[in-house]
Amino acid sequence: MKTMRERERLRIEKSFMVFDLTAEQKEWILEALDSKEWDWFEDCDGCTGVSELHWPTKYFPPCLRHDFDWMRGDGGWDGSKRFYELQRAYGVPVWRSALRSGAVTVVWYGFSRWEKRIKP
Repeated sequence: MKTMRERERLRIEKSFMVFDLTAEQKEWILEALDSKEWDWFEDCDGCTGVSELHWPTKYFPPCLRHDFDWMRGDGGWDGSKRFYELQRAYGVPVWRSALRSGAVTVVWYGFSRWEKRIKP
């Protein structure tokens, strides 16, 4: 019997074929899954405050990668572009992908400025 972690990893890897991801998009997600910098199964909180109707768990790959970028401090412009591209690859409509990516970009830059102000 497979563990929940193994089942989720398999679901994510199978989704690459279902959604016909490019090699680069697969690499982005696999980097997050294989990183020693975090524990994707424990540290991912999914698309915070937003559910994915067609994905049964919080490990929706675009959000998983976005959480990975955020945890590493790489949530700026490049992270937002990756987030947008992965959402589109997973069938999220243009308007929703753009809205979400724009919102996380604003939060990222607002947070990073606030964080810099409070550090000596």
